[in-house]
Amino acid sequence: MALVCLIYVSSAVGSFSNSDVLSILNASRVANKKREVTGLLLYKDGNFMQVLEGEAEVVDALHDKISKDPRHSGIITLHRASIEERTFGNWQMGFKDMDNLTEDEKAARSDFLDRPLNDNSYVSTPNEALFLLESFKDTVR
Repeated sequence: MALVCLIYVSSAVGSFSNSDVLSILNASRVANKKREVTGLLLYKDGNFMQVLEGEAEVVDALHDKISKDPRHSGIITLHRASIEERTFGNWQMGFKDMDNLTEDEKAARSDFLDRPLNDNSYVSTPNEALFLLESFKDTVR
């Protein structure tokens, strides 16, 4: 089984309420469990950053489906690489709403919080996107 890690960013088309995001998240968790896909979704100011881990064919098909979803625009793939083991293996889809961080979470990530999730710095240096995602790994629900 060839595992991959794929990270992308996108912008929401229209506004998303908290209940909209949670509804998408819950549906993703059910579907991802069946597909054996794990990962983490960050949401901030109408933008998403998501890491997906799983079998290459499954992750690529899911990414293709997301790319065609009319609720997303400006999708940019930041990173795709083979991995030996999952970094985000504890969740079918972890989630962090970066618009509602605690003061402790803000203090620990101040340099990242000034940038939108689709900032060009993540495109030019995808490792920073992975670092941001990993920094929330232990604080997601």
